[in-house]
Amino acid sequence: MPTTPPVEAGAAAEHVEALVERLHATQPLRVWSLIVTIFGDVVVPRGGEVWAGTLSDLLGLMRIDAPAVRAALSRLARDGWLDRVKVGRLSYCALSGEGRRAFGPALARVYRLAPAAGDDETPELRVLVLPEGDARAALRGAALAAGYGQLGPGILLGTPSSAELPGNAAGNGIVTLAASLLSGSQEELVERAFDLAPLAARYRAFVAAHAPLAEALATGERLSGEAAIVARILLIHDYRRLILRDPLLPRALLPADWPGHAANALAARLYGALRPGAEAWIAAHARARDGAMPAADAVETLRFT
Repeated sequence: MPTTPPVEAGAAAEHVEALVERLHATQPLRVWSLIVTIFGDVVVPRGGEVWAGTLSDLLGLMRIDAPAVRAALSRLARDGWLDRVKVGRLSYCALSGEGRRAFGPALARVYRLAPAAGDDETPELRVLVLPEGDARAALRGAALAAGYGQLGPGILLGTPSSAELPGNAAGNGIVTLAASLLSGSQEELVERAFDLAPLAARYRAFVAAHAPLAEALATGERLSGEAAIVARILLIHDYRRLILRDPLLPRALLPADWPGHAANALAARLYGALRPGAEAWIAAHARARDGAMPAADAVETLRFT
C-alpha cells in the first residue's frame, strides 16, 4: 500500500496537500490524537477493531512514519484507551472498555447524533456552587468539561447545553440553583462566564483552512480515495478539537455573527463531499482480524444529517 499520497493535479488536491502541511506545521505533532480521530471516524462504526497496519498505512498518507505510529499506539494502550491483540505476527487494536465509554458521548457531539439544544429566547440557566476542600479542583474540571462556564473559583454557570455531571452531584457536595436575573442580562452573565473570543478565533481559522477544499469540490473536482480519506480525517481532527471545547450555548446567548455556525455548516458539507472517496478507500484498504473491515453501522449514515 502507498505510504504517501499520489501526485494529483487540480486545486482540490493542492488544498489537501496544504492541510497535510498545516498538520505538520503544528508542533508537537500528536500522533496519538490523530489515531483517536481515526478510531472515531473509521473504526468504531465498523466493529471497533482494526489492524495496526491499516493505521500505519493511513497515517503514512499524511507523511507520518511507522515508528511514530507504533509509539502512539503504545501510549494509548499504556493510558488505558486501547487494547492490543497479537494474532501471529499481526497486531490488532480496539478501544478498551474505558475508551468505549468515553467515545459514545464524544462521537454524538462531533457528528451531531444527539438532539441540539433548544434555541429558546430565554433559556434556563443553572448555577453550581462547589464545595470547599480538596475535591473542588476535580469537580470544577468535570463541570468545565461538561460545558459549564466559570463565574468564580467555586461558582459555575450552566445552560441547557451543559451536560449532566458524572456521579451524584449532591453526594459530591455540589449545590445546584436555578438562576433568575434581578438586573442585567443573560448575555452579560454568559460573557463573564464563558471566554468565547479564543474559540471564535479558532472557528475562523478552521473555516479558512477547510473552505478552499469545499469550494474546489463544489466546482466538480474529484479526489482519489487516498486524498479523500486524508482530507476527511484532517477535517474531523480539527473539528473534533473545536466542538468538544465548545460550550454549545443556545443561539439566543451567542453573538449574531458567531463563527461556529459557519464552521458547523462547512464541516457537514465537506464531510458529505468527501464521503464517497473516503468510503472507497476504507473498503479497499482497511483490515480487521477477519479480513476487510465490516460495513459501517446504521448510526454512521446519520452523521451530520
